[in-house]
Amino acid sequence: MPKTFKAFIFIFITVFITACTNFFFQPSKKLVVDPAQLGIEYKSIYFDSTDNLNLHGWWFPAQDEARALVLYLHGNAQNISTHSSAVHWLTHHQYDVFIFDYRGYGLSEGTPELDMIIQDIQQAYAYTNKLIKSENKLFVIGHSLGASMGIYSIANRPDGIDGAIFISPFSDYQKITQHALAGSWLTWALQWPLSYTINNDYSPLNYVQKLPPIPLLYLYSEADEVIPPAQVKALFKNSKQPKSLAIIQGTHNRLFDIQGNRDIILKHLNQWLDQ
Repeated sequence: MPKTFKAFIFIFITVFITACTNFFFQPSKKLVVDPAQLGIEYKSIYFDSTDNLNLHGWWFPAQDEARALVLYLHGNAQNISTHSSAVHWLTHHQYDVFIFDYRGYGLSEGTPELDMIIQDIQQAYAYTNKLIKSENKLFVIGHSLGASMGIYSIANRPDGIDGAIFISPFSDYQKITQHALAGSWLTWALQWPLSYTINNDYSPLNYVQKLPPIPLLYLYSEADEVIPPAQVKALFKNSKQPKSLAIIQGTHNRLFDIQGNRDIILKHLNQWLDQ
């Protein structure tokens, strides 16, 4: 094995082990778009983390009288400026929408760490309960890492949430690490030893049975190149009723661009309003 290749492998392993679960986070600090530039009504909101950091989010009011509020938990990369389009369209259907950045993302202070981001999500739940009208329901939509963290956080804070949609969640931090490492010849042989360096305390599969008895919807795509459908199905299987599972179309980062997928999301939200 060439010395340069050995050196690369050594550096890769060192960085990987040091990062632990934090390698999941790929934040960007720069907001690439201001909703006002697109003629979108919004309010910039700051709220406190448990360790007194400023966390930042955007509030999009419903374009007609709001029937419910949707809190969106975005995926692992970039920030709210690139994720808000995934759910802003719900404002056309009488839903208020709140999306926020985890610590270290966008204008939120701090450095991304899994255990503290879980707490940030808990703080977001508490904050949205202050924003929502008393007669309206609160629904959570999470995508990818946001969905997986949402499962753990809702299981450990079941009050005040009336339904949740988990889009392409992975079931286990170590298993998804193995899956990612297996995708390259360079890291294939390292998938097992390196995956076990990952903190799996927040594994969604260990907490889905603790989710409250609220309606749950799991969505997956056979074309998803990031999250294996089997992991989504495992979460669904181990969840309690009431629950639903549906197949959607598209690749991992294009799921919200497809009208048929949006129709499935909206259909279930509207059904939950009447329950």
